[in-house]
Amino acid sequence: MKKSIKIIFIIFNTVLFLSNFILVAFLPKTLLFGWMPSQFAFMAGSMAVASAVWGLYFNKFYDTQGHIDELYGEV
Repeated sequence: MKKSIKIIFIIFNTVLFLSNFILVAFLPKTLLFGWMPSQFAFMAGSMAVASAVWGLYFNKFYDTQGHIDELYGEV
């Protein structure tokens, strides 16, 4: 896997962590749809995006691990 992809992945996770634990405190305390706090909506939305990014990253990562199958055989 390219080093640039790994660096982008690390930067993405750092920004995600900072936004979820620092910026969420500064979001307005409004209710969306009459019941969902905006902070919760932001965290839930960012986790959905993060899970998609992690899935793409690990799919790409495991595609590069063919030599492991050659060493140990497919299980």
